[in-house]
Amino acid sequence: MGAERHRRTLAPGETLFREGDGGHEAYVVESGCVEIFTGEQATRRSIARLGRDDIFGEMTLLGGQTRLASAVALETTTLIVVNHDYLEERMQAADPLLRHLLRVVIARNRDNVQRMSNGSGTGDHGASVIDQASASADRQAALHHLRLEQAMATALELGEFQLHLQPIVRLHDHRTAGFEALIRWIRPDGSRVSPGEFIPIAEQSELIYAMGHWIIRESCRHLAELDRRLPGAQPFLSLNLSLRQFDDPQLFPVLESALADTGISPRRLRLEITESMIARDADATLLLLQRCKALGAKLSVDDFGTGYSSLSYLQRLPVDTLKLDRSFISDLDGPPAAARIVGAVARLARELGMETVAEGIETPSQAARCRDLGVDFGQGFHWSPALPLDAAAAYLAQNGQAEP
Repeated sequence: MGAERHRRTLAPGETLFREGDGGHEAYVVESGCVEIFTGEQATRRSIARLGRDDIFGEMTLLGGQTRLASAVALETTTLIVVNHDYLEERMQAADPLLRHLLRVVIARNRDNVQRMSNGSGTGDHGASVIDQASASADRQAALHHLRLEQAMATALELGEFQLHLQPIVRLHDHRTAGFEALIRWIRPDGSRVSPGEFIPIAEQSELIYAMGHWIIRESCRHLAELDRRLPGAQPFLSLNLSLRQFDDPQLFPVLESALADTGISPRRLRLEITESMIARDADATLLLLQRCKALGAKLSVDDFGTGYSSLSYLQRLPVDTLKLDRSFISDLDGPPAAARIVGAVARLARELGMETVAEGIETPSQAARCRDLGVDFGQGFHWSPALPLDAAAAYLAQNGQAEP
């Protein structure tokens, strides 16, 4: 997904499209000014002058339509391109009613513009049946989403993403047993984009496929580098998988090739899925997890205790580890209910032959409480934040090795 696919720059006086042209794209003005008009030069009738954040050309997005007006740049202008495939991808993921309503709205707006170009109507571009105040928040959110997705595509090409490793420690001796791989976006100027901001947007688009491939390859490369620097340490590495990644036909080929290229044993990978993924479709999830197990990887359920699925899936799915959600850990110093839940999950996991990891441990008392309640591993700022490779290797050298 090249950056040029998403952006176009026009010189002053350059025509983007003419009335009667076919088209499958809409545009958002990033900078500059565009005039929308009908007729030829002698009979030219201006409909609107559009500036930053204005969108136009949307009525051809559904395909099979011609332009009802022409568009020309009045000054040097940069546009974000929104193509037909981009819209279709999102419409297919949307509620059917929403898809129908969107098509109706576009068709009716198209009729309105056509009447305007024929001389009827007021020609007042500012008039709208939509309350502008209520639409403003949606508009800004959509533009932010679009810009961030475009920036992510460019960041992948330019290598702005980094893989950081957060230690996972054995609670009985506080030695490092493994790491969780966490993606970080660090721009050339040193500024950071929060994973909570860009990962949900990536998961709504096909960017999650390319990003997922990068994470898998980098994770195996990082493990191989740790082995080279610290022979015998043999830490495991946890990778998060989103629901959409299971739709990627290249997921398992990429996993297999990354393991083969680095010589890493698949048993050192722990593939993490969330409980909510299982709740959506346990039968489909079972088939996919069986493929993961056939590969030789171990499986973890992340954020355990926050979903809505039945405990019955634990006896059906080939799960090796339960990761307790940080909300239970943060409540350990409060009312006794949280400690009872943590202890009950630890006992349940042990009875089922599974291990447990407590996420979000921030204090020595939380670490000690989890250990006393029977939790096997801990993870959190009490030990370390996520670290770049060199710092993770140094941390492992100082805090790794010893086995019970």
